[in-house]
Amino acid sequence: MIDVLSSAEGANPITIEATFPASPVRVFEAWTDPVKFRKWFGIDPTFTQDVHIDLQVGGLWQVDFKNGSDRLEGKYLEISPHDRLRFTWAHVETKEDQEIRTSPSEVTLDFASVGAATRLKLTHRAISTEGGRIGVRKGWINSFNALGKKL
Repeated sequence: MIDVLSSAEGANPITIEATFPASPVRVFEAWTDPVKFRKWFGIDPTFTQDVHIDLQVGGLWQVDFKNGSDRLEGKYLEISPHDRLRFTWAHVETKEDQEIRTSPSEVTLDFASVGAATRLKLTHRAISTEGGRIGVRKGWINSFNALGKKL
């Protein structure tokens, strides 16, 4: 189990920090390899159906969930291997053949080497509603804990 520090519930931006028992290379790969990402991401990783990652600036990422009506998606804004990853984020829900999309927000991941480990700081900015921030914060905390078990 890892120690996860986070901003207060409902805060904007959301910040999550933890030290993982792996090199920045391994932690970065867990975020950028679709097979590895699928194993730990989300409130419950078993809900994840597919992960698509086009790892280049301007490239798209997408996570499809097993319920078939929800997905997360965004575009990569900055990629500095093993140091920083920045991307947009939107939740898309399909209801009665209509897509409902949240306003885009932005996630920044900073990877720092701490001996043989990695200190990862996530900052998620501009989620427009407090309820959205509360849910996303919970998802990130669960994801960090799941990632800690996979590394």
